[in-house]
Amino acid sequence: MAQRISRKIVITVALLVAGFAILFSVGLKGSLVYYLTVSEFMDPARQTDLGDNFRVNGIVQPGSIQRIQGAPGARFVLTDGARTLPVVYRKEVPDTFVDGAEAVVEGSLGPGGTFVAATLLAKCPSKYEAQNRQTNNYRKPAGEDPSSGALDAGALPR
Repeated sequence: MAQRISRKIVITVALLVAGFAILFSVGLKGSLVYYLTVSEFMDPARQTDLGDNFRVNGIVQPGSIQRIQGAPGARFVLTDGARTLPVVYRKEVPDTFVDGAEAVVEGSLGPGGTFVAATLLAKCPSKYEAQNRQTNNYRKPAGEDPSSGALDAGALPR
């Protein structure tokens, strides 16, 4: 015979599941960050319904980087080719942050239409890899002859 489950147990389990679902959804909503291009972010119709925190992807406009005197950080302009977004970042900037680099900033829109970034990620341009290959300044596998690209006879297993 099948044993009946107590009504109290069913109600308790249902309340626990509902409580965990509410905690999960509240925690997830607070950590959502929208990833947008500069044009998508600058579209006024999209800004009203997306929240406060954003990740914006773009290219650092050449000549726009202004270092802040006596403090870490920089002011610069991100672009996607169609629109531009002024950005201020007040922490130490990465070494790969240069004119023309692809960058992702995370933060919110501040006063005067300037994006206040809490995080700055600068992608390393792939041009460095091509430049290193042209100057022969890149790592080759162990035992490879630099001139021929073939393995040394001594490097083969015996």
